[in-house]
Formats: sequence, structure tokens, C-alpha cells
Amino acid sequence: MKKQLACASAVAALLLTSFTDSSAKPFPPPSAIPAPAKAEQEPSAATTSTASLLETAVLVATSQAPGSVPFVALNRSASPLPNSEFQPAVRLHQHQPDGLTVLYAGHSFGRPFAERMAWATLLAGIDGHEQRIVFRGGEKGTPQAMWEDPAVRARIQEQLNDGAVDVVVLICCSKEFVETGFQYDQALFDIVAYALARNPETRFRFAMPWRDYPEEYASAAEHRALTDAAYPDYQLLAESVSAASGGAEVVAFYHGAAVYEIRSKYERGLIPELRDLVGSKSSSVFTDKKGHASDMTRDTGTLIWLNSIYGVNPMNLPAVNAYEVDIRAIATAALVAAP
Repeated sequence: MKKQLACASAVAALLLTSFTDSSAKPFPPPSAIPAPAKAEQEPSAATTSTASLLETAVLVATSQAPGSVPFVALNRSASPLPNSEFQPAVRLHQHQPDGLTVLYAGHSFGRPFAERMAWATLLAGIDGHEQRIVFRGGEKGTPQAMWEDPAVRARIQEQLNDGAVDVVVLICCSKEFVETGFQYDQALFDIVAYALARNPETRFRFAMPWRDYPEEYASAAEHRALTDAAYPDYQLLAESVSAASGGAEVVAFYHGAAVYEIRSKYERGLIPELRDLVGSKSSSVFTDKKGHASDMTRDTGTLIWLNSIYGVNPMNLPAVNAYEVDIRAIATAALVAAP
């Protein structure tokens, strides 16, 4: 036990400086690739409440669809599907599920995937997905920082108050979670309680991203070591939040694993179209030193989100022809590799 606590404390100290962003992309049309990254800017104190809301709570509504589908997780022990060792733990109905209203509240290591969910659901043949986003850059976009800021808390509450949100996605890692050795984050309990009071059927996803500043790590294996160590505790925290919330559906997922998988394949020369670790959004793993997602990284990670929210097996999707490699297979490999 002492060794485990010492290990957790060491990892916590190293994680404490993570997720402090300095740039982000403008919100794209649902079917378009986002423009190159621009500097993230916090709302000016001089802006009106409406302007501030437009900058930090982005609402994309393709349509509003009632109803929802049960969470479907990938199950390694199930019989294999063609081209994949995964199948859904619960098979989806023959008809495609209705789209859900999903709120993402967090920083820029989650925002690109939330932005691309309209594209991913279209790829999966799911109609009616509605995406809401409350955004804050860097550490200010963690659950604790957002909930402790009265103005940002009000924006999150505003998105939840209509009772229409089916799924809330929050992202690691709050300062309290890191400082307690990956044991606790009161903000997660508070946000879940507020959402359930507005819609008792709300489900929750806790996203684990990747470490920032990728050039500081010699390899993908070194890059992922810390988040791999933290993720099992993050899963346990999700279970604790569920138990404290009357059994509400609270599930952790690890889209950062897709980022590490792409980096690993890039390092082994298995993705020839990626020429650099950091560089162009179309030919690199990351777009800047901070480690923001490139096009391939973003789209592959979005398939992880699609799996977590809708239970869609990546290999059951149509091929994504924008890339020479099969990003469905990369997403599946990331799901296998996740702790």
C-alpha cells in the first residue's frame, strides 16, 4: 500500500502541470475540417453576457431528438466481429439509435472531439445529434476550475436547465484529483448532482486525454506512462460518483489512448502520411508544442467518443477515405491498449 501511495504521489506531482493550454481551433461547420489553430482567449471582462456565452458555451444543434439509447461498451470477451476483436456488450437495435443531446464542458484536449461528433454520428448513420460546448482553455477547463468559477458554473447550469441533455462529458484532470493521488474530485460529484436534478436520466462520461508537450517525451511509451497510471483510478472515481448518485450511469473513457496509438505508429513508420511529430495539421501527430490534435489525431479520437457515447464499434463504420491508413483500426487498437 505504501508503495502504491508513493507511486501515485509521484505521478500526481508530474501531472499537476498538465492540461494548461495556449491555443485552440475555431468552431467548425459540422461537415468541414476545422481551420488551423488560433490562440485561445478567455472572454474579456468587458464583453456582454451574450458575447461571453457565445465564446464559452457553443451550441450546435442539428436537430433536437427525444429519446436515447442505452450505453453500449465494447467487450473484449465477446465473440469477434469481422475485422475486429470487439463487439458491443449489448447489441444495438437493427435501426440506428436516435441522436442524443450531449454537453461537453472542458478544455481544448477534448473540444475538437466534441466538435467532430456531428461528423462522426453522420458517418454512423445516426440522426439528430445535438452538441453543446462550454469551453475554457487549459487548467481553467477542468471540472473543479469550471465549477468554482461562478460565471462558468452559470453557463454550465444554463445548458443543463432545460432538462434536455442526455449525456454530459467532463474531462480530466482537476487539481484536487491530482493532489489527492487520483482519489477524489468533488466537482464531478457536484456537476453530476446538478445535472440529475434537471434530468434524472442524464448519463455521464469522464474523458481521459493525453499529456501535453509531447516533445518532452522520447517515445509514445514514455509519453503515455503517466496517464496510463492515472486512468484506473479515474475509472474507480467514476464508479464512486455513480454509487453516490443513485446508480447513475457514469463511465470513464480514454481518448488519449488514440493519440498515443497514432504517435506509436508514426514512430514505427507505419503512417507514412505523417511526416512530423509536431507540425502541419494534415501531416503531423500534433499541431504545436503544446500538443494539440492534428486532423488524423482528432478524427481518430472522435471515434473513441462515438464508441463511448453511442456504443458504436469503430470497425462497423464505413471507411474514412480522408487518410491512407484505416483510422477505424487505429481507434480499435487504442481501445485494446487502454488499461
